[in-house]
Amino acid sequence: MKYDGVVKSRHSLATVYLLSLFYLAGCTSALWSPPSYDSATYKSLTDMKPEVVVLYKTFAGEDLKLGKIEAVRLRLAQIYEYEKGKGEGGIETIRQIEIIQRMFERDVKDRMENGRWNEVHLANQRQNITEAFDIAIQTERLKWSPE
Repeated sequence: MKYDGVVKSRHSLATVYLLSLFYLAGCTSALWSPPSYDSATYKSLTDMKPEVVVLYKTFAGEDLKLGKIEAVRLRLAQIYEYEKGKGEGGIETIRQIEIIQRMFERDVKDRMENGRWNEVHLANQRQNITEAFDIAIQTERLKWSPE
């Protein structure tokens, strides 16, 4: 008889343990949710990419388009702040935007200090910034999951 009580007690503990695990597993989405796709971020990045590529084309010319450079800086800062405002959910995209900002600033500095870009340098820098945007866009797109 004493043996039956021990078995029943262990069976009850196992049941409580399993039910607790199922409950906690169900709550994980409330405790941690994967980052969600944001169409505004995706649109901002896809709109910004061709603007920057077109601006880079002007780096091979005589005149530096300071107004356009400032407009790109502002827009990148706005995208960054928008992502930062989402908290931890946007950290991957924030990192990609930071990379783009650093690349852009490095390229603007290079153009200002060293003058016009030749066609080879222009092609290389355009490819680099394009790839950086592609990675950021892909990072956001990977968050998308049809439900």
